[in-house]
Amino acid sequence: MFLILLICSYVCVSGQNNRRPPSVKPKLNMEYIGGLGPTGGSLAVVVGEAPLAHTTQFLPINEHGEIAGKNNLSAQLKQVFDNVSLALKMGGSDLEHAVKLNICITSAELMPKVRQYISNRFKVGKRPAVAFVVGDLVPSTALIAVDAVGISVLSAAPPHQSNVAVLQGPGVVYVSGQAANGEIGSAARTTLKQLDSTLKYLGLKKKDIIQVKSFIAPATDIERVKKEMSDFFVGLSLPPTVYVEWTSKKPLIEIELIAASPASSDRPVKQLDFITPAGMTASPVYSKVTRINYGRKIYFSSLYGEKSGDAKSEVKDIFSAMAKLLTVVGSDFKHLAKATYYVVTDSAGNQLNEIRPKYYNPDSSPAASKAMVKGVGLNNSGICIDMIGVVEEK
Repeated sequence: MFLILLICSYVCVSGQNNRRPPSVKPKLNMEYIGGLGPTGGSLAVVVGEAPLAHTTQFLPINEHGEIAGKNNLSAQLKQVFDNVSLALKMGGSDLEHAVKLNICITSAELMPKVRQYISNRFKVGKRPAVAFVVGDLVPSTALIAVDAVGISVLSAAPPHQSNVAVLQGPGVVYVSGQAANGEIGSAARTTLKQLDSTLKYLGLKKKDIIQVKSFIAPATDIERVKKEMSDFFVGLSLPPTVYVEWTSKKPLIEIELIAASPASSDRPVKQLDFITPAGMTASPVYSKVTRINYGRKIYFSSLYGEKSGDAKSEVKDIFSAMAKLLTVVGSDFKHLAKATYYVVTDSAGNQLNEIRPKYYNPDSSPAASKAMVKGVGLNNSGICIDMIGVVEEK
C-alpha cells in the first residue's frame, strides 16, 4: 500500500580523465514520480531524449587508493558519492541531475542508513530512482558500491573512458544476460565473444558499448573477470563496468550490456524493437535484445512486495505496483525495455516465472537478467525488480 499511495503524488520539473569537467548545467527534462519511496529515492524518474552519462561502479576508495573508513558506513557513503559525482561531472552531468543510482551493499542491515543518506543528500521531490542489491564486495572492507545514470550537457560523446560513457540520443540497445559454463575465466571469455557476436548482428561494435554488467560467483573472482574484460577490449578504453555477486553455482558468470544504437535518417515506426538474434531461441518472458528507438525513458526504483516472506504475494504486489506506476507515466507493459530480477529464494523465482507471463506479451517482453542474490535490501524480502521502460507515444 505504501508504494501505491506514493504513486498518486509526483513532481514535474521542466526541463575519468584529467580534463576539467564541463561547467554548463544540463537542461532540466525530468519528472520525479512519487515521494520518498522505500529505497530513499523517487519511485521512478522520467527523462526526455537527452544525452545520458553512465558511470562505472565505484567503491569508496579515497585519493590514497584505500577504502575510506574501515567498517565506517558514514565515511564510505561520503567517499563513494564523491567518486560518483566526479565521474558524472566528467560526463557533463552531476548528482543534481542523477536519474538512477544502482547500489550494492554487503548487508541489508545497512539499507536504512543508506536510504537516509540519499533522502538527505537530494532535494525533496528531486531524488533519483534507486535500486538496491546485497552482495559481497572486493576488497571486503568495502561496504557499498554505486554506479549512476545522469542527464548530460554534452552534445557529442566524449572519448571512451572507463569511468563514464555518454549515451547520445535516444537510440539504445539492452542485451540480456548471456552465459557460458566452465571455470569463471574461460566462461567470461566465451560469454564476451557471444556478446560480440550479438553486437555484430545488430550492426554495432565494441566502441558502441556504454556499460557492461557482470553477475559473478564468488565475488573474490572479480580480478579474473577484470582480466578477461581487459583482454576483450584490448586496443580500446574499457567501458564502464559493474560487478554484482550472485549465488549461482552454474553458470558462475552472466554478462549483460548497454550499447548506443545510432538513429537512422528516417524515424522508426516503432518505439521499441524486441529482437532475437540469429542462432538464438526466442523466449515468451524476455527478449534477447530490446532496442529503444525514441521516446522518454522511465527509470524505476527497486519494486518490492508488501508482504515479505510470502513469495506469491510479493511478486503479485510488485507487478500490481508496476502497473499503477506505468499508468501514471502514460505507459504499459508493452513498453518495458530492460528488467533485472533480483531473487533471493527459489520460491520467489518460481513465482516470478509463473506470474510474469500474465503481464507480458510474448512478442514484447523486456530484455532481462535474473540473478539469484544474497539479498535485495529490505529485510525478509525474497525478490525485487529493477526496470527501465519508455513513455508510450501515440
